[in-house]
Amino acid sequence: MFVRLNIFSLICICLNSALHSSSFFFTKLPEAYAIFNPIVDFMSVIPLFFLLIYIYIYTKSKKIKKKVKLA
Repeated sequence: MFVRLNIFSLICICLNSALHSSSFFFTKLPEAYAIFNPIVDFMSVIPLFFLLIYIYIYTKSKKIKKKVKLA
């Protein structure tokens, strides 16, 4: 439970800081790094993947615990 709250609060802090910084959405990379623009755009989705992986592992562990208790 404690770990889950820590991960949730960390995600909330990251989203909160991203949404409240107005320059976050309007900044551009310098011209020398313009080739990395698609990579930088994709990087903002990476925390969501970690959240989905965590949810998947958590649900699988709950199912395994149920099977162990029934056996």
